[in-house]
Amino acid sequence: MQLFHYHWWTDRAEEMESFYRQSGFETTLRVGRYNGEMHTFNPPLNWEDFRDKDIRFRIIEMVKGQTNLTFGHGKRDMFDHIGFLVTDTEYSEIINRAGELQWKVDEGERRTFISTPWKFRIELQKRREVVSEEKHPSIQAVEIHMNFREDPALVSGLLGFELTEQTNGKVTMGNEECTLIFCSSEKKETRLHSVTFLADHNFTMADTVHTKLIGRTQ
Repeated sequence: MQLFHYHWWTDRAEEMESFYRQSGFETTLRVGRYNGEMHTFNPPLNWEDFRDKDIRFRIIEMVKGQTNLTFGHGKRDMFDHIGFLVTDTEYSEIINRAGELQWKVDEGERRTFISTPWKFRIELQKRREVVSEEKHPSIQAVEIHMNFREDPALVSGLLGFELTEQTNGKVTMGNEECTLIFCSSEKKETRLHSVTFLADHNFTMADTVHTKLIGRTQ
C-alpha cells in the first residue's frame, strides 16, 4: 500500500498550480465548469488562454514522480483527502473493515472514497498510471491536525497499519511504505499540516495553502 496523493479545495487555484509547477510538477489535467457545462483545459493550454473565462475548476491534477496532487476551486482553503495505491486484496480488506466501522464508502469505477469521522476522506486507487515511473518524490509521511472527537487509532484498524504511538495529543501509525501522524487540535476543521517526501535533495518550504513540504534524501 503506497501513500501517493492529497487533495485541497482553494480559492487560489492558479497560484497553487504555479507553485507546484515551479517545484517540478507537471499539470496533467484541468477540468472546470464553463457556461454551465464541464470542459477540459489541459496543457498545452495555460492560464493566459482562459483566465478571463470565469472557469470554476473542479479538479486540477499535477504529478511528479510517485506523487499525485489534485486541487479544485473552493470558497476557502479546505483539506479534502489523502489517497493510497492499493492491490485488489488490500482494497477488499479495507472496504470490509470500513463496513465494520460503519463508515460511508463511495465506490466508483476509477476510485473509491471512504469518509472518516474527522471530515477528511481516504481514497483507494488501483490504477498505477496516476503516478509516473520516476522514483522521486514519493510521499513518506503526512501529519494531519484534527479534533480527537473520535479515536484516530481507528484509522490504523481500517488500513491495517501498525500503531506505533498513542497519547492524548498524538497518534502515529504506518507500514513499511509510509507513516500517518495525527495531532490533536481544538479547531473543528481538519488540516493537512505537513507532507514529507523521499526526494533527490533536501528541502523545506510551504505551499500556497500553507502545507509544510519536507524533502529528505533518506
